[in-house]
Amino acid sequence: MDLVVGVDGGGTKTACLVADMEGSLLGLGFAGPSNCLRLAGGAREAAQAVRHGVEAALCDAGLDISATGRRIRVAQLALGGAGTDGVSVAMTEAARAVLDAECVYVETDAAAGLAAAAGELYGVVIVAGTGSIAMAVDREGRRARSGGWGYRVGDEGSGQDIGRLGLTAVARAHDGRGPATSLAGRALARYGVDAVDSLRSVLYREPVGNGDIADFCLDVAAAANEGDSVALRITDYAGRELALAVYAAARALGMDAGEFPVALCGSVFKAGEVITDPFQTELAKLAPGARVVQAPYPPVVGAVILALLRAGVKCDGTVRRRLAQSWKKVEKRHE
Repeated sequence: MDLVVGVDGGGTKTACLVADMEGSLLGLGFAGPSNCLRLAGGAREAAQAVRHGVEAALCDAGLDISATGRRIRVAQLALGGAGTDGVSVAMTEAARAVLDAECVYVETDAAAGLAAAAGELYGVVIVAGTGSIAMAVDREGRRARSGGWGYRVGDEGSGQDIGRLGLTAVARAHDGRGPATSLAGRALARYGVDAVDSLRSVLYREPVGNGDIADFCLDVAAAANEGDSVALRITDYAGRELALAVYAAARALGMDAGEFPVALCGSVFKAGEVITDPFQTELAKLAPGARVVQAPYPPVVGAVILALLRAGVKCDGTVRRRLAQSWKKVEKRHE
């Protein structure tokens, strides 16, 4: 029996799913980061992370493809950073070298998020995890993106952006350049120091991982939900920036004048109303025809949908229900 593999990878971790051709999810595996733009080893290091994740998924499914004679017909990788010129080609070549798959395709992680919510590649997806990017796809298959410039010059509204702004607020409050905020106490607890001055020793050590800054987004969100005015200003800004990215991507394809679905993906949206309220308020002003749709499963399942479509499988209602039902079973094994 042929199999497909869906991979959703970013700057922090990589999730992999193996499924059969009917849309039943069989196994789930995880590995380290696979955004090659953020890894010293580039595409080769990212491909190794993908390989480890796929092996973990096959193990979780109890599958030994060499012993059973099964083959992976399509491996669909949806990776952060893949939309940059030349990256998809390099990642495809690196992944083909380490994966035992008949066909390997590389997309941006945004594509998996859109497929998970809409069941197809149409609409706009806004991904806000460690980084952020919006991608629009029209009915002709044309694409446009907004954001995704990385943490040094962009990624507004991302976990890293929110975390950085939160830490900046802590520093400003400490110096007397900004208002007092409960984020100061949260920063001390997060980084295990007893004074704000000591944060330098943590935040400027080498190497500093993506999570060192992005993880503080969780504390900013918690403070905002408790009513901290400084944190609320940060989350309000983040929500509006993410809406602007959606609008810019849709406008580039002329979609903003009509109705189109918008898929929300990424851990930032788990903050709840402190992010989604300013996001939806701003989006309603910019593109009244935008309709937010919720995916019944995470983007890694969207990567499986893309893999099935590549393999010639029609992802109709029956297949999507099977994906949702089997996802619940696979997810339960990993709780």
